[in-house]
This record gives sequence, structure tokens and C-alpha cells, in this order.
Amino acid sequence: MNKFIKPIVAIISMMVMYVLFNVEATAEEMSFSVEAQLPDNQLDKNKTYFDLRVTPGTNEELKVALQNNKDEEVTVQIQANTATTNDNGVIDYGEVKPELDKSLKVPFARIAKVDPEVTLGPKEKKVVTIPVNIPSSSFEGIILGGLYFTQKEADKETKNDAGMQIENKFAYVVGVRLSENDKAVESDLNLLDVAAGQRNYRNVVVATLQNPMPRILGQMTVNAQVFAENDLNTAIFTTKQENLNMAPNSNFGYGIKMANKAFKPGKYVMKMTVEADGKTWPFEKAFEITADEAKKFNDEAVDLVEEPTDYLMYIIIGAVILVVIIIGLITWMVYQKRKREAELKRKKANKKKKRKNKKKE
Repeated sequence: MNKFIKPIVAIISMMVMYVLFNVEATAEEMSFSVEAQLPDNQLDKNKTYFDLRVTPGTNEELKVALQNNKDEEVTVQIQANTATTNDNGVIDYGEVKPELDKSLKVPFARIAKVDPEVTLGPKEKKVVTIPVNIPSSSFEGIILGGLYFTQKEADKETKNDAGMQIENKFAYVVGVRLSENDKAVESDLNLLDVAAGQRNYRNVVVATLQNPMPRILGQMTVNAQVFAENDLNTAIFTTKQENLNMAPNSNFGYGIKMANKAFKPGKYVMKMTVEADGKTWPFEKAFEITADEAKKFNDEAVDLVEEPTDYLMYIIIGAVILVVIIIGLITWMVYQKRKREAELKRKKANKKKKRKNKKKE
């Protein structure tokens, strides 16, 4: 039972409503609201997030107005996060201290400084300033990140049947996009690794894709197939997804679903094509699932589908064994018959020989 409770509790307790780029929420949903105050170097004043044209070596000040919607004091926590790509192929502005891709030279979280907490009195409105230190060296493409606002205390707590507390958190994210010029950056894509893995306690083959360029790679269409190494003509599993997006200089694990089937140890080949930005990237990579990996993931997986027994195989094996037995039996009977016939002939020959000897006497 615990195997089923764990994923449910984990999913619910980590629920976060992202109001990306300052999409408005009602007062009932949020104890506070946020609004980006756009500076003069904002590229598009119609956008509600920061899209700034910056100069190397300068300091930017991002101003965000916080409004307390309640008749009581509210404490807002603030984080500056680097944009990443989550496992669903969605650009994520809310992950705190993520494992960053090696190709990322200037993480937004490193150049933005925030006060971790701001306290608002009842119905108070306050403007917070987030200084951003633009790198002294010129950079290509864009630096992408987000300002992440959450209420310090939980909005709502309940208990499940097991007595565990479940906390729902709501958040605002104001996106930040920094660029020096409009120079186009060529798109590129790499396949870093393929391995067995799990998502929400379900077996998947994980293909790690990398966007090594300082630009968003958007509207991706991914087709992936898994083959047994000894049969590259018949796909074991096939997955297709559209409209995936990757943050600049990021990677994510694209999951090839196994239809709730158990892993089998062996050697496999993953073939993939990715279409985006008018280009097509073909990938092919061999990988192995060890017996230890298969057992570990299968033991942890939920809702595994038992594959039907291959009775035809057993029938064929049984028929072959039966044929071998019959052939062996017939061979033995023929041998015994010939042996008896030979013995009879030998006895008859001996009798004739004895009669001839008696006549001579």
C-alpha cells in the first residue's frame, strides 16, 4: 500500500501553481499579487515580464510591486532562479538550485541578488528592487531566468488517511529575459545519454537531450523508438510528442514510455528524430539494461502489466521434444526388431549346421 501512497503524496505536496510572466490570479487564490514595473530599456512594453536590452558591465534594477490582498500580515519569499527545462519539455522558472547544464556560462541566479523575505502589512503595497549585475564580457543570445514569489506560510494544510500533512503552495513567477543585441543564434541539439529510468514510479527509457546554445529551442517534435539490439526492424516502444520547449543552455530527460511493462535485461538501441527551427536532428544510441537495474526499477514500479504467457513457444518446444522421443522410440524399436531377426537367423543357421553334422556321422 505504501508504494501507492508515496507517489500520490509526493505529487500533491509538491503542487505549485506557476503564474508565468505575471498572469493574474484572484485574491481568493493568492494572498498577494505581483506586478513588474518595466524600465525604459524594456524591448516590448506590452509584455508583462522583463525583456531587457542590456549593456555589458552595467547594473540593472528590476522593480516589482507586491500587493497584500489580505487584512493580515503576509510574508513573501523571493528567489531568483535560472531557467531550466523540466522532464516534460517545458521551460521551468521555479526550480531552486537546479543542476545546470555545463554549456551555461552565466546563470541568472548568479547575477541577480534578492532579499529572501519581504513582509507586507494588511493591504500594504510595496515595491522591491532586485539588482542584476550584467557580465562585463559581452554575451551572445539571451540570459533567461525568473523571479519566484511564494507566501512563507502554507496556504492550506490537510491530512490524508495516513495522517501525513499535505501542503499546497501557490507562486508567482515573473520572467526575466536579458539580451545585448538582436543577432540571431544558430540552433543546435545534442543527445547526451540513454538509460533506463522511472517517472512517477513507472518505467521509462530516458534520453537526455541538450540545447547547448544561448537561445530558446521551441516547438520541438520528438519521435523516439526503442529496439532490441538483435532486431532493428521491430520497435518495442514508440513515443511521439509535440510542442516541447527547451531553455537556453539546458538539458532534460525525454521519457520514452514503456506502457507499464517490466524492464528486461539486455542490449537495446534508441533511435530518435527531433524537428525544430526548420531543422531535423537524427540520433541513434545503443544502451544496456543490466539485471540489477531491471530488478531495481521493476520492484519500485507501480501498475506493471503482466505480459501474457507465450503458450505457443511452450507448445512448439513440447512438440519438438515429443517428436524427438517418438523418433528415438521408433529407432529403438527398429533396432530391437533387427536385433531379434539377426538372432533368429543365427539360431536357424546353427540348427542347420547341427543337422548337417549329424547326417555326416
